[in-house]
Amino acid sequence: MNRIIYIFIAVILLIPFVLNAQEKEEINFLYMAQSGYQPPEIQEQASLFYKQTGIKVNISFPGYEDRHNILLNDFKEKTSYYDVVLVDLIWIKEFINSGYLEAVPDYLDKKIKNGIVPEIYSAFSDNGKLWAFPFHADFQLLYVNRNLLIESGFHYPPATLEEAAAMAESAKKAGLLKYPLFDSWKKEEALICEFTWLTGAFGGTLTDGSGNINLLTPAPLKALDFMVMLLEKGLMNPFSLQADELLTADVFISGDALFTTNWTFQGDLLSKRSKTVNFSWLPALIPVSAELSDAESINTVSVSGYEGLSVPVFSKHKKSAWNFIDFLAGPSFQYAHLNYLPVWEYLWKKEKIKSEDPYISLKELQLKGVISRPSLPDYIQVSKILQKWIYKALNMDISPAAALENAQREIDAVTERRSFK
Repeated sequence: MNRIIYIFIAVILLIPFVLNAQEKEEINFLYMAQSGYQPPEIQEQASLFYKQTGIKVNISFPGYEDRHNILLNDFKEKTSYYDVVLVDLIWIKEFINSGYLEAVPDYLDKKIKNGIVPEIYSAFSDNGKLWAFPFHADFQLLYVNRNLLIESGFHYPPATLEEAAAMAESAKKAGLLKYPLFDSWKKEEALICEFTWLTGAFGGTLTDGSGNINLLTPAPLKALDFMVMLLEKGLMNPFSLQADELLTADVFISGDALFTTNWTFQGDLLSKRSKTVNFSWLPALIPVSAELSDAESINTVSVSGYEGLSVPVFSKHKKSAWNFIDFLAGPSFQYAHLNYLPVWEYLWKKEKIKSEDPYISLKELQLKGVISRPSLPDYIQVSKILQKWIYKALNMDISPAAALENAQREIDAVTERRSFK
């Protein structure tokens, strides 16, 4: 009898510990190993979150190119393994239409809109709701090799695209570089980023007023004509057609390009390698065409590469997931890692960031010229079609006009199939 009583008392005493063990949560986070905040920085923040909350965060770090398929395969199971996911702005419409994402809770929605500029958070908005917490505010800048610029006979970055081409021609004629320009024109998403801002530089967009793709307007053709011209004149290095953004950064850092456009991470790489970079460099605003500058008084354009933190609708730990997002994306973390532009506007005015980032004012100006790629539920498919035909034109296999006509025809077929579903 006494033994039974002892066992009963032991069980009673163990109940709090059992319940406590059951309450310990673990959440799974899909991040990436590429640009933006680096894995050790994210791991450190996850460790701090665990110390404060007791919630463990398991993090996966795939490459950018793999994430979309990983997420689609996970979401289709309707029992998502991931509780927090880093999403590219170009996936938002697809994931919303498929019912894969939770809308940002009201308390975080208010925090975002009170502290982050619309130029950033609107990329994650649809149907009056936000679907991701802005985390990476990346966009492209023009990078200038100042030594080569001066040797070419110039002292200031180009004010127009035509002036940039003329400066490149001067550098080529002076024998400074066989190919003065280098960029990421590989048949991947980077090519569409380039084509998007170039179309904007000629005063247009890739869509019509209803948000549907429309390539048969003057601006996309002028943009593609300009790209082909740079290759034909030997101003753009033909190896750009095989280069991603990381290789583009390496080429510039090696001193083998007068100008390139790239994401803000290139500036961070240049700063870190300042002792080994044997030339003077500076970032500048990406210029527009002379006709746009004269007609609209617009002097710069760029393209966004924003990414945000979302919670899948299938997550079983939504509250903890949003709490972790609030913790990770908060101002304190970004203020401690100023090698990237914080999404929080008030941090831009801090003396610390002004001293650590002498180009913060330039980035604020460039941000106002940022445009985004089309927001479409079938963007990935549309992008692949565009990549194919633009790439054919750059390889001189087809004229720019014919390339855009063929791309439009294929994209229209995709749109029609979507409307019948």
